[in-house]
Amino acid sequence: MSRWLNVWHESAARRELASLADRLGHAGLRLGSLAPGLLAAVDQHAASVRDILTLSGGRVSAAELAGYARGVQDVAAESGWRLPGHASWTPDWVSLRLIAVCLLAVAAPVVVAGGDADPLLFF
Repeated sequence: MSRWLNVWHESAARRELASLADRLGHAGLRLGSLAPGLLAAVDQHAASVRDILTLSGGRVSAAELAGYARGVQDVAAESGWRLPGHASWTPDWVSLRLIAVCLLAVAAPVVVAGGDADPLLFF
């Protein structure tokens, strides 16, 4: 029975991450539209998130990434952060971190299999 529960958790997490990526995209924060310097910042955030998840005994899975993204958004919202509008966005830590989480959600199977592979190489 726990196998089905794990499958359900992963599926729910993938939907949550897809929704986050969609919200970021509607705000104009698509990976393909970022300047090279911002891509480098997203890559650094992705490496940090991957390290946080793996060094804390976890793994880079959809469930772990969704939980991490939820935590970032909760703490940011408590500080008054909101997802910026398309015209008003200036690079901020929270937005870059969330973009990095979405990047890892797509690249996670490759990153886990490849060890220290750079997830941006796959886009």
